[in-house]
Amino acid sequence: MPGTDKLSESLERVEEKTEDLIYEFHAHYQSYVEEHPDDTNRKDEIFQAWVIQKIAGLQLSIIALAEKYNHHIKNH
Repeated sequence: MPGTDKLSESLERVEEKTEDLIYEFHAHYQSYVEEHPDDTNRKDEIFQAWVIQKIAGLQLSIIALAEKYNHHIKNH
């Protein structure tokens, strides 16, 4: 079934991106701990700040895309 193949492909891409983000956060956290060795009990707080930065980046990307593709509407 073609729809099933697309769904499987999409799920695989989501899984790959999830793994990438997990790796990226662990690298970010390791870097933080190396710079602040006495500050190791803030993983949850550091994760939350990291996620907020990711969400902000997504929002800015979406806004830029919307402005680009809706530019013709804005000029009327």
